[in-house]
Amino acid sequence: MIVNWFGHSCFFLRGSEGPSILVDPFDEDEVGYFMPRVRADIVLISHDHKDHNNVSAVLGHPRVIRVPGRHVALGIEFLGLKTYHDGERGRLRGENIIFRFTMDGIRVCHLGDLGHLLSQAQAEAIGPVDLLFLPVGGIYTIDTRGADAVMRQLSPVVAVPMHYKTKNLSFELNHVDDFLLGREVVGPMANLKLTKEDLDERKWVALLSCPEAGVAADR
Repeated sequence: MIVNWFGHSCFFLRGSEGPSILVDPFDEDEVGYFMPRVRADIVLISHDHKDHNNVSAVLGHPRVIRVPGRHVALGIEFLGLKTYHDGERGRLRGENIIFRFTMDGIRVCHLGDLGHLLSQAQAEAIGPVDLLFLPVGGIYTIDTRGADAVMRQLSPVVAVPMHYKTKNLSFELNHVDDFLLGREVVGPMANLKLTKEDLDERKWVALLSCPEAGVAADR
């Protein structure tokens, strides 16, 4: 599997075979930097805010999944789990969908704009996670403390932080630095290449680069 970060909460995943998946494409006028035009087979939308729902940026005719429930698309089964964008059951910012699926034998979970800790039932519904994309920037989502707690709930092998302040982001969020403290961090790297054989007892954070967002790769 190869994962590219296009900034904010948008990731492009390509497996060794099968469909490509794009998660949460953003409106560049809303976020402040360019949204790459890519051709994807499947698009996942965690919630209907402009910094997460720009399906028009995707080339081709992708299958779009934007509601909770179980879905099968091009041979991949997706679980969309209803959660909330805030800690008050959606009263402030509405609902959010966590997506869980398996690609190349790797169990993937994208938390979207999760605004609260998971209930035991939600954590059990998600199940074991190898690769977790989680927001860490606070203000509109869980912050570093919340991300720490969700990491303990799901215990992923690899965690990828998202939805945090970058040089070119047009609105305020907290930076990623506090989340990285005390963790084994690899990156920033241009992309994440991961196989099932790479998964072991070591738990680490993959920090991805995005030139448009102002996050450069290590040289």
